[in-house]
Amino acid sequence: MEKISNQERLKPWMGFVLFAVLMALFLTVCVYMQTNWGMTGLVLTEVLFLLLAIGFCLIRKVKIREMFPIKKFSAREFFGSLLLIISGQNFVVILTMLVGMLFPSWMEETGEMTRFLYSGNPVLAFLIVAVTPAICEEAIHRGAILSCFRSIKKDWLIVLIMGLIFGINHMSPLRFLGTAILGGILSFVVVKRNNIILSMLMHFANNAVSALAGIYTAKMNISVNVSQSLTPQVLGMYLIAGVTAPILFVLGCWMIAPEKHRKIRFLFAGILAGVMFITGSILTASSLAFNKPIVQSQMSYTVTDDDRNCEMDFDVEEERNYSIMVVITGKKEAEYAFVLKDEKGNTLIDSPLKKTLTANTFSDKLELPVGSYHTEIRGSDSAVGDHPQITIVVN
Repeated sequence: MEKISNQERLKPWMGFVLFAVLMALFLTVCVYMQTNWGMTGLVLTEVLFLLLAIGFCLIRKVKIREMFPIKKFSAREFFGSLLLIISGQNFVVILTMLVGMLFPSWMEETGEMTRFLYSGNPVLAFLIVAVTPAICEEAIHRGAILSCFRSIKKDWLIVLIMGLIFGINHMSPLRFLGTAILGGILSFVVVKRNNIILSMLMHFANNAVSALAGIYTAKMNISVNVSQSLTPQVLGMYLIAGVTAPILFVLGCWMIAPEKHRKIRFLFAGILAGVMFITGSILTASSLAFNKPIVQSQMSYTVTDDDRNCEMDFDVEEERNYSIMVVITGKKEAEYAFVLKDEKGNTLIDSPLKKTLTANTFSDKLELPVGSYHTEIRGSDSAVGDHPQITIVVN
């Protein structure tokens, strides 16, 4: 990596000390601000990161333009960065899903974070999620901290250290691997091109996708139960969908650092893509084979003032945990509830369906003893006049 003009002022141990100071401030001042001041506290946290980076630069008497190098970039560098962030997003999603499946309790933070960030002003949410991290987090990580490691001769070691530091800084076991990969990719671009503007744009693009999805979900009043969607079948589908990620990653690395490119990397990328496709296919096929539904019913009816309910019975011949899913498509404003009772008339489930992008849905897991069961779809006043299409699956 390119060294700064007065590199002797910065040593690798200073990078670790600076990161320790960053974490100490985060766990004390920043946590206090976020806990007591909410969204304002998040903004001030990012501002504190930026001030720490600038303060370190001034204390060590390093030129700002060298610690935070901003240059013009070529079309090749831009599209290489784009390919890297797209491939990185694929890997991050797959790894986060895998960790969530292994440790389901960790997924609770996803729902809490989504409600906290997107329940208020969408412009402020976009600013906090996409804009300020792209500037402030890049300034402290790819600027101040990374500059301390410029004297390390092996670029891959700098990238590894910076990835681990970035993952730790996010204080999330669920997202550690994902943020570490993202931090490594961003650091790789700065190490090779010595241009922090590229990593800022990549960081912005990555976070903007999440911000826009969260804002749209909140605006449409969509409820997403992430833990319920984490199944081997879903993971298999994402593995299949992400088979291009290894190829895009190698292409991106080639465009960013063509002088270090080796053609054999495409072979390794192809092998990894093949492993992902085969693994995804096996997970998807096995899930379908071993989870044959005992109920897979499709119904429809007209909701009137006198008849708002649709009923169906089914039998369970083996006692075990069952996944229950209900999907209703119809009028956008129509609301429905799902009721499940056992043969003794005891109510096991009585829950309103949640609105998603295209339908009303319900999903849950429940242990069902051998016996007969009765289901009801209950339409509300807003459903009168609707002709819903109902799908009920129990497996």
